[in-house]
Parts: sequence; C-alpha cells; structure tokens
Amino acid sequence: MTQRTALVTGCSSGFGLGIACALRDRGWQVLAGVRDARRAPAALAGCEVVRLDVGDAAQIAAMGAAVERLDCLINNAGYALTGPLATQDAQQMRTQLEVNLLGPALLIQALLPALGRARGRVINVGSIAGDIGLPLNALYSASKAALHALGDALRRELADHGVQLATVIPGGFRTRFMANMVWGTRAAEPGTIEARQLDGYRAFQQRLASRPGRAPEALVQAVVRLSECVRMPPRVRVGSDARIAHLLPRWLPARWADALLTRVFRRQMQAGKR
Repeated sequence: MTQRTALVTGCSSGFGLGIACALRDRGWQVLAGVRDARRAPAALAGCEVVRLDVGDAAQIAAMGAAVERLDCLINNAGYALTGPLATQDAQQMRTQLEVNLLGPALLIQALLPALGRARGRVINVGSIAGDIGLPLNALYSASKAALHALGDALRRELADHGVQLATVIPGGFRTRFMANMVWGTRAAEPGTIEARQLDGYRAFQQRLASRPGRAPEALVQAVVRLSECVRMPPRVRVGSDARIAHLLPRWLPARWADALLTRVFRRQMQAGKR
C-alpha cells in the first residue's frame, strides 16, 4: 500500500505540532509547514519540514507545484488579531483575513490536482469564534466564520473531484495561541471606551494565560480520526465550550445572547483588573 501523505500547516507549536507528530507516529509521511524552517521544533524529527507561510502566495504556489499526490491537507495555521476594533489599522485587518481565510483557500486551490489524484481530503481548523462572534475579536471571528462557510461551499464543490472536506471547531485549549495574539497598533485615547476595553481585556488575557488549560490532545485525536475515517462528517466541535457556543444562538433570542456575552466579558475584564 502506498504510504499516505499529509501536509499540515502551522506546525511550530500547538495543534499543528501535535497533529504532525501524531500522524507521523501512525505511519504517515508528513509535510510539516512552518514559517521558519531553521526554528522548527526538534519534535518534528521524522517529518519533512517545509517552509510555508500561508500569508505568502508565492510560497503557496511553489508548494502546489512541488506536491504530486496528497492524501490529506490540514489547514491549521492562523492567529488572532485581538482588542477593540478602534485600535486596529486597515493593514492589520487585511493581514488577518489573508492568513486565516485567503491562505487556506489558495492552498486548497494550489493542491487540488494532488488531492484529486489521491481522492484525498481537506481538514480546516476553525474556531469557536467563528460560531459566535466574540467581543474584542471582531476580525478574528469574521475570518473564522468565513472559513467555516468556505468549508461548507467547497465540501459540495469538491465532491465532483472525489475530495472530502471537514471543518474542526475547537473551544479553548492550552497552546501558544494566546501568546501569539496580535494587538492593534492604533493608540486608544485615554478615557475613551476603547481605552477602558483595552486595559480590561489585556488584564483578562494575562490572567487567562496564567491558568492551566486543557491540553490539545483531544483536538489532535479528532483530526487524526478524521484523516483516517472512511467518510468525514461536515463539522466536528471539540470541547464543551465549542458545543455550547454552537447551540447558544439556537437556544436564546439574539438580544438575550448578546446581553449574556456582554455581561460575561465585562465581568472577566473587571476581574482581570483586580
């Protein structure tokens, strides 16, 4: 039997690193995409480390030209632009959408011939933020909601190519994701709403980052199961918070859900200042 090949993006840490190592240990040939191959983690030994910045269209095109056959593409790379919208400049917003949405779309496009030859599959890693718009994460939420919609549309479109597509939607897990968040570069004037939001949210994030969180193994195993099952389900939510976020808009009227989320965020930010 031909050895199965997977390309995993964002393998420097977190979900991507765990997924690449898990597939390698199960006998897959793994192309582990990282932005800087010189800083690739030692844990990726046995994987083929490839330089791949999903925000770089030229690198994506080169990857498409280099891969002849691909059984599984796992679009994991991404980051969060966070904080009040008023503090974020236009280029930051464009980059957020380019990395989290356009990058995966271009990668699927470039690798479609290779995926088609293998009758392979695509697994996009979404976010709880794509199911329910999170305050102070507007562009990140928008990018992930769009990625979910992209997956739905391409799942139907790629069926004629013999290619399956699924979206995995994780809740909160303990990775370097929070440490890699990007904050807006526009100054918040003292005393304004956005200045108060920014101070409170920074404190909340610092407090949250210091807490022990859930290890990423549950998400890693969910992706491994999808990569090897006969028929992938359209969406898989991992974590009770991800499942609740999906159901919340269905349980409550929009204004009730808005009031609940606003109250939760306000309390968290107030607690972060203590």
